[in-house]
Amino acid sequence: MKYLFLLLVLATSINSFGQIRVTQGNNNAAIEMVKQPVFTSFSSPNNNYFVSCHTDNFQKINNLIITDKAGNIVITKDISLSMGTMNNSYDVKNLLVVGYTPLLFVQHRTKADGKNAFTARVIDQYGNIGTEELPIASMDYTKWSNAGDWYSALTPDKKHVAVIGKSPYEKGQPNQFSFYILDEQLQVINKGQFSFTAANGKEIRISDFLASDKGDLYIVAADFDKSYKYPILYQYSSSGVATITPVTIGDAGLKNFNYISRITPAGDLLIAGYMQKKESFSMGDTKSVGTWIFNSSKPSEVKTSMFDKPVTNATARNIVYNGDTFFLVGEQYKATAAENTTTGMGTLNMTDPVYDYQHGDVLVTGFAMDGIRKYDVSSPRIWNAKNFDQDLMIASGIINNKLVLVYNDQCGKYVDDIYRRNHKLAVAVAVNNNGLMEAPQPFVKDFDFTYDRLRLYPQFFNADNNKLMLLYGNPEETKVVTFQ
Repeated sequence: MKYLFLLLVLATSINSFGQIRVTQGNNNAAIEMVKQPVFTSFSSPNNNYFVSCHTDNFQKINNLIITDKAGNIVITKDISLSMGTMNNSYDVKNLLVVGYTPLLFVQHRTKADGKNAFTARVIDQYGNIGTEELPIASMDYTKWSNAGDWYSALTPDKKHVAVIGKSPYEKGQPNQFSFYILDEQLQVINKGQFSFTAANGKEIRISDFLASDKGDLYIVAADFDKSYKYPILYQYSSSGVATITPVTIGDAGLKNFNYISRITPAGDLLIAGYMQKKESFSMGDTKSVGTWIFNSSKPSEVKTSMFDKPVTNATARNIVYNGDTFFLVGEQYKATAAENTTTGMGTLNMTDPVYDYQHGDVLVTGFAMDGIRKYDVSSPRIWNAKNFDQDLMIASGIINNKLVLVYNDQCGKYVDDIYRRNHKLAVAVAVNNNGLMEAPQPFVKDFDFTYDRLRLYPQFFNADNNKLMLLYGNPEETKVVTFQ
């Protein structure tokens, strides 16, 4: 009888959901899962790339996993460079896959000649970093503590790299930038300079940098209005026009927070997130009253839409496009640093604090391409974790012309077994463009939920060509699984 409930759920799921299936790669690798990494992924015609980045003793380390299109792991390697010395330092800025080639972008500062150079190094098919520094650009500086900074972004067509250099800042003066557009061979096909006087009259602190296929450059920074932070867009268009746009909601009683940025299919910048009432803003639980959307093609407009009832701790995770609809994917999420945490040897080193994580319902808001909200739907779940929660995140992408969300849910919802009810079980949930959220499809036979030894890690995913590829396993054994 314990699997009767499971069979009923599976029958309902298969009838309503359709054709989602899971396949696993034929090999595995040992991959160390560090807590809270910065993660991104790339696709080329031949391979998929998973890149997770963390900092160890101030050194930036990228773990690169390359797979073929069937999900077989080709190579896994830690990618890092010696930081050098105070007089001759190397700072890894980015790892991007341009066309078919993984490239490590490095900021190289030398004190003797006062140069801050931006260079690239090719990563070969075995994961080895080339010794040749491919020069891209450089800037002069006089103070080591104010030597400028470099940023790079891959365009959506995956064939160009946009680079900006923020010059050493002089107090009270405009922020000076240089820019370079590179092709797949890292040849400079366009370059120039521009400047901005920051909205607050100070140095621009860049939080995100994106570029479109048409050559528009989008610098996202932030400013504060008393108790809340809002984005400011510094845009330099391919036609040579520089504009500054504070992205704020017209209704003074509503405040935007918790937002993410993406390039639209038309090459504009979209910023989307959740909002709350001004009087309810606090450092504790936040109650989101709705969503907001900003599109750089209409800089004077921020579209807002209200929820039927407030949602606690709504957190934006992704923006996914599908034909005439795009989706804001989020979840109810809260991270709290543990207070007065001690070990047997005394107080814990707070440079590596312990966090408590709460993951709640999965949230989806559908929008028409003009930014008008179409619907809000959610899928219920609840998980708590301490200091490591990559297995509680959400993977999202388009499969069979629907938004598909993959995450770990409680086995007890699908398997009538009191001994395994709190184990993690991978499920997929589909949402079509009209807002129909189908029943979760559990994958009981595809994953080792019985012993909970291997886990799906939805934080590490690649959305590519009508399928989702995710990491699955543990630090000793990691595979790639494909939902399609």
